[in-house]
Amino acid sequence: MRMGTFAVLMLGLGLGACSAGKCPKPIVYDKATLDKIQKALEALPPDSILHQTMEDYENERDDLRFCK
Repeated sequence: MRMGTFAVLMLGLGLGACSAGKCPKPIVYDKATLDKIQKALEALPPDSILHQTMEDYENERDDLRFCK
């Protein structure tokens, strides 16, 4: 999983919403919050489902950058 941008809540993002011009704006987290999230993720067991969900969420946030 790439480290960097993380978030606590999952967003539902459909291509239809982007094509309709209704792109959601990603939440911006400050460095202190990102550091806390990173520590919490590192404390999880390696087989925790949260690792996959956070990776999925990060990919969705990357997609949002192209949604106009």
